[in-house]
Amino acid sequence: MGNRKDKIKICLLSSISITLRNFYGPLIRKLIDSDYEVTLVSSDFDNLNKLKEDLNCKIYSTPISRRVSPFRDIISICRLSLFLHKQKFKIVHAHTPKGGFIGMISSRLAFIPNRIYTIHGLVLETARGIKKKLLWFSEWLSCKLATQVLAVSPSLRQRVIDEGICSEEKIQVLGYGSACGINIDKFTRNENYSVMRSSIRSDYNIHEDAIVIGFLGRIVPDKGIETLVLAFKGLQKLDKRCYLLLVGNFETVRDCLDGETIQEINNNPQIICNGEFVSDVLPFYAAMDINVLPSRREGFGLTLIEASALELPVISTKITGCVDAVEDNVTGLLVDVDDVEQLSDAMLKLVNDSELRCTLGKNGRQRARDLFDSRRLVTSHISLYQNCSI
Repeated sequence: MGNRKDKIKICLLSSISITLRNFYGPLIRKLIDSDYEVTLVSSDFDNLNKLKEDLNCKIYSTPISRRVSPFRDIISICRLSLFLHKQKFKIVHAHTPKGGFIGMISSRLAFIPNRIYTIHGLVLETARGIKKKLLWFSEWLSCKLATQVLAVSPSLRQRVIDEGICSEEKIQVLGYGSACGINIDKFTRNENYSVMRSSIRSDYNIHEDAIVIGFLGRIVPDKGIETLVLAFKGLQKLDKRCYLLLVGNFETVRDCLDGETIQEINNNPQIICNGEFVSDVLPFYAAMDINVLPSRREGFGLTLIEASALELPVISTKITGCVDAVEDNVTGLLVDVDDVEQLSDAMLKLVNDSELRCTLGKNGRQRARDLFDSRRLVTSHISLYQNCSI
């Protein structure tokens, strides 16, 4: 390990610190243990400060609005560019659309030599009109100002190229995709798995012999929640054992569910929604028999890999990112976007076939272990940074 003066200064930046904590925790720890001086930049100070305590790294909090807000964005760029210039970072690595936009402009103004932007997904895929044009320009500018661009899946990389956002030569995928993989040791069934399963089911009054179809993520239209609720209502009529477990927060920053869907979630006794973000997802996965992500847009679909690592069969949509996370008919089932009937049929197929659920789950575990172990992705990131430091 080098002396402090020899350490390479790197800044990891995101509009919200959850992205850094959930996706890049293992990488940050490895960097701190190596020849890097790590600073995390985000807008939510309280969560950022917790990261500082947990990881023993430096932090800098600056407002980064997730909404289109030119005045606030200019202030953020001015503040951040001054900070980056003063600190003289060797590398700035930005995440999330707004984090990338603010981060790449600021680091370019601060003359940072190595500017990396990771695209985690394209919000513009489900946008329309002037909003889509603004989102396209934002992504294009972030990629233009970056010295290197990463995509979290092969299909996302291709979509970015097809949209004319970034050139084929400039954008790459590390390994087989995902942000930074998953902790395979953590997402493994152990002696506590059945205890966690029983505990969550007891907490939410779910029968032990019920078949639980679970979703984990933001409760928003882009995640296909409206389609999922309708498909589950159809499934309910055919099999009374089924429960739908929704784990996540109702987000209102970009969009919210329609009133009919919210009413069904609140009034259907076999739809359980915890309504909030959870830091410990393992007990909720343990309560599930099937994991579903019927999303309209994704960058990769990390929850699908987490569920697969825990030997859960998965169902998702034939969209960017999810087609890389799920091997159709091998680790799970893929259906068309917003197709209620297909989704209901796929759920019914797995509900009625416990042997198929077991086979898909075991295949998923093997694939997650072989391709998406975080140790593999941490090594790939550090190799990328080392090449920047030469």
